[in-house]
Amino acid sequence: MVAGAGSGKTFTIMGKVKYLIEKEGYKEDEILCISFTNETVKNLYEKLLELGYEIEVKTFHKLGLKFLEGENYTIVEDSYLGYIIDEYVRSFIQYDKKRVRLFKNILYTEKSFSNLLKSQEYKNLKKTMMNFIKLAKSNHFTIRDIYDVYKRSWFNEKSLLKNILDVYMIYERELESSLKIDFDDMITKAIENVRITDMRYKYIIIDEFQDTSMIRYELIQEIVKYTNSRVFVVGDDWQSIYRFSGCNLKLFLHFNQYFKESKYFYLKYTYRNSNELIHVSSQFIMQNRKQLKKSILSQKNLTKPIVILFSYTVSEILSLIQGEEILILGRNNADIASVDWENKLTIHRSKGLEEKNVILVNSDSIPNVMQQERIMRHVLKDNDYILYEEERRLFYVALTRTKERIFIQVNRKISPFVKELMRDYRQYVTVLKK
Repeated sequence: MVAGAGSGKTFTIMGKVKYLIEKEGYKEDEILCISFTNETVKNLYEKLLELGYEIEVKTFHKLGLKFLEGENYTIVEDSYLGYIIDEYVRSFIQYDKKRVRLFKNILYTEKSFSNLLKSQEYKNLKKTMMNFIKLAKSNHFTIRDIYDVYKRSWFNEKSLLKNILDVYMIYERELESSLKIDFDDMITKAIENVRITDMRYKYIIIDEFQDTSMIRYELIQEIVKYTNSRVFVVGDDWQSIYRFSGCNLKLFLHFNQYFKESKYFYLKYTYRNSNELIHVSSQFIMQNRKQLKKSILSQKNLTKPIVILFSYTVSEILSLIQGEEILILGRNNADIASVDWENKLTIHRSKGLEEKNVILVNSDSIPNVMQQERIMRHVLKDNDYILYEEERRLFYVALTRTKERIFIQVNRKISPFVKELMRDYRQYVTVLKK
């Protein structure tokens, strides 16, 4: 089921469960629902309970754990990989002048080493290294595969890839020696245990399928293999914002290649955005190649749903709106940390949320410019790398949280996305300057 922003994905899943039980005769314990976060799982479970159905609803993480009952493993969070990177830098780089020089070249900085680990440059590099390793593992890249990437890489990438390779080997060795596993290891071991686990599943429903990774897909396929279950998925490729955490959008875009004899249905009505905002956001997201074309319709109309404000403080924007139905969004935690407002989340955590008015603070920080971002193409298993592709989808998510207007705060520099809105959609945009 191909959905759009605000088109009622949860309502569709509820209707599907109701139909399966009341019309098709499925029992509650024969249906498995999977959603992406603990919050969406809780929301879906409670809504199904309100309908009178107690359905098993799990994240992929909790589903994987189900197949590891009795296993003696400690599952580590992403922060453990971050800790390994920090220790690697302190232990292997700090006391080697040549390594320090090469590391500074990677970061494009001349800061002293004592200030290096506190810098934003290092934080960005650390995130790049973590994402690279997570992508590699979720796509079944071995250490040998990464070494092959290193050997054929061009000069400017070689130093970074050498550091990533070192960290990857240390990380895997530390996990193995202490009987620890990460999320990808856990899913791999869960796949191995599916055949020895008693299951009654006959229907599997997956929410937010656009954010599914290859390894999660393999777990579902293994369950289908041993239970002969049918699969129903709901997702929106325009809102796929976890690619650098291992999610593979091709699974959604080419669903019929992975699940044979499948049918596509479209949810084309939105109950959230105005037609004007739909026009802008749809044209904006389709600048990415290989997004699915959709015709989204609304019964709402609103003149100029986008307001761009130069040099306004958040307090001044709040006063301008004069209402409490406001959701404040930021690209990073740092963008919203100092905002004194209860209803705030980062854009990543805002999926599924909506509010009458939305304020996007510090739009300067999106797209998030990471100098090492292009290195990810080596582990994405495709040749269609697009600059800021993921960030464009993230900006789309921010635009489509509003039921009326989005207020975009511009501080020191103008985001290329904001420039695009002002250039290409002037009739839908109000610009306010102090």
